[in-house]
Amino acid sequence: MVKGQEGEVGEFYQLKQKEQEVILEILKLDVEKLKSEKALEEISAEIEKLNESIKEKTEEINRTSEEIDKEKDTIKTWFRFLYMSGTNAILSLLLMADNASELLHRLIYVDIITNYYYDKLENLYNLVKYKKEEEKQLTLKKEELLKKQEEEKKVIKKIEDLRANKDKILEEIREKLSNYRKILEILENTSSSLSSLDFLLSSISKLPWGNLQPKDLKFSFFSAEASFYDKDVTELVQSFDERLKNVEVVFKKEGFEVKEEGKYLAKGNFEIEDDKIKLKFMSINVRGILIEGSFLEKLIEGYDTRLNFNIPLEGWKLKQVSTEDRYVKILLKK
Repeated sequence: MVKGQEGEVGEFYQLKQKEQEVILEILKLDVEKLKSEKALEEISAEIEKLNESIKEKTEEINRTSEEIDKEKDTIKTWFRFLYMSGTNAILSLLLMADNASELLHRLIYVDIITNYYYDKLENLYNLVKYKKEEEKQLTLKKEELLKKQEEEKKVIKKIEDLRANKDKILEEIREKLSNYRKILEILENTSSSLSSLDFLLSSISKLPWGNLQPKDLKFSFFSAEASFYDKDVTELVQSFDERLKNVEVVFKKEGFEVKEEGKYLAKGNFEIEDDKIKLKFMSINVRGILIEGSFLEKLIEGYDTRLNFNIPLEGWKLKQVSTEDRYVKILLKK
């Protein structure tokens, strides 16, 4: 474990801060989305009103067009009376006047009636033109609102995409925070295990290895062989200190195991360094956390794992250390 720099903010707390920032951003996006949805509702309502107005204008134009058609029929009847019946009809109408004054009045009436129909027809045409212009303006306004409606829909879509992205970021942050919490819980649970492991590693070179009595001694002129059983090694370790009373050492063909039930399990092999037997740890499992490789090397760096075991025979050197089930075998050569 590496101590953080003074004043340094741990990644866990940075993630907590980032979580709060993302939550605020999501809330801001939700507010913006509500505003856009409200604006969209207002635009949709206005478009609906315009549709009603356009529909009314269209109906008015249709009614006026029908009225124009009726007036056209009336004018046709009038002109048929004036022209299709021939000039005699007009002359008869005029000649029936008793005097010049009545003749003039009859001419004026014919002109008034004719102008009345023309004026009425012209007014109806102007009314249709005016209503069509109103309809056109309403349609243009509707088109503008439809554009705004599409823009608001795009804004809402953009907000939803941003919200989805922020939700994903928040999920990733919370997953990391969850992992950190698990790690913190593990560290809290393993603190006592690490303390026991630290004491064991610190005690390896201090243990009274010279007190061990060898078994199965074999001598020849050039070599000597002795065995030590894991039961005897365990007793030596447990008797050294109260804190090691639950430590157990087990020898197997593949190497040794040092364990304290419920706390840690260390595995490794023996090697020879400077004519001393050294414990080479291959892995350490601390409450389910497997430590090996370069991380293990850094963890045990600084610990002296050599056994202060002096060879009693002068001129002899350690040649080989090998393990079997329940015992370790040491070979010495001149």
